Amino acid sequence: MKKFAFVIFFSFFFAAALSAADKLVNVSDAGSNCPSGGIKIEVGPDANGDNEIDEPAEETKFVCNGENGEDGSAPAVSIAPADVTDCSGRGGIVVTVGSDELPVCNGQAGADALINTTELAADSGECPCSNGCIKIEAGLDNKTVNGVLDANEVTKTEYACNGENGAAGANGKNALSKITEITNETTSCKNGGVKIEVGIDADGSGTLEANEIDNNQTKYVCNGTNGKNGATGPTGPKGEDGTDGKDGAKGDQGDKGDQGPKGDQGEQGETGATGANGKNGAGSVVSVVDEPKGENCAAGGKKIEVGLDANGNGALDEDEIDPESVYYVCNGRDAEEAGLASSSTGCSLESIDENGTLMSVVFALMSIVFAIFVLRKARS
Repeated sequence: MKKFAFVIFFSFFFAAALSAADKLVNVSDAGSNCPSGGIKIEVGPDANGDNEIDEPAEETKFVCNGENGEDGSAPAVSIAPADVTDCSGRGGIVVTVGSDELPVCNGQAGADALINTTELAADSGECPCSNGCIKIEAGLDNKTVNGVLDANEVTKTEYACNGENGAAGANGKNALSKITEITNETTSCKNGGVKIEVGIDADGSGTLEANEIDNNQTKYVCNGTNGKNGATGPTGPKGEDGTDGKDGAKGDQGDKGDQGPKGDQGEQGETGATGANGKNGAGSVVSVVDEPKGENCAAGGKKIEVGLDANGNGALDEDEIDPESVYYVCNGRDAEEAGLASSSTGCSLESIDENGTLMSVVFALMSIVFAIFVLRKARS
């Protein structure tokens, strides 16, 4: 019966001490679930803050009394400050129940303490107890911070053994515990916590009465202090550029500068001797074709090629084209680069205005033909 009382107190005390602020543990009579009596342990969230477990509970366990056990007595419970090495310098308490010791450490930077309980059979391969046990896992919600004790957050694992059936005899009196939440007004717990009271159910009522409380075993488990604020996060990405503002008003035109003085006219050179008449040359031929949009004319235009009809066939063949007499008449207005420009000599004509007519093109062609005619006469 002593072992059974230890199991009840140890399981309940451990759950109450490590449960997070939003978890509740409810202990009640097992009823028909335990033929010889026992307790029912329910663990669940308190989402609405009314200090009641929201239905249904996340976990429900029954710890049954052993049949015909010997009279039991309250287990010896003591609480002392944890050694530095037990809690990695964070501080806490060491709970001693009988001969068993369990460190209960303060949470890291405000992380909630959580607990998982799993009922295991004696033949499960994991339970070290001959009559089965409850596996108790505890830790801090400091990895995923999701209110659930994940496998990588478990820091302590203990097994609470079920009591062994005793020899025939009268039923013993059960050990009970009572947990009361305390506020930060209590001087022993600056951030609040829980008050744990234990004793023997002398009248068999299933409730720990005031006269049944063993005051020497009353203990307090205080909440940890709030963690420090986290570091400031990195600067967010640069926002999109705003729309361009409107152009400012055009400034006034500056004054026109004075015209510089005209330079002196140079002396006229002597007239050169008249050269001998040259031989009659071949006739000049002109070819006009469409020039597509591209490097020579951004907006397209006309390509004019000039050469001598060496073979006298009246057509300008490719090998008769004079490379220095190739001109382009481009469409549209193109600042400095547009116009009628020679591909090699640098001669050029201004481009045809985009509002010009076909007569402008014809006039330009006639001017070129006239220039070639004059040139031909001069050669002859």
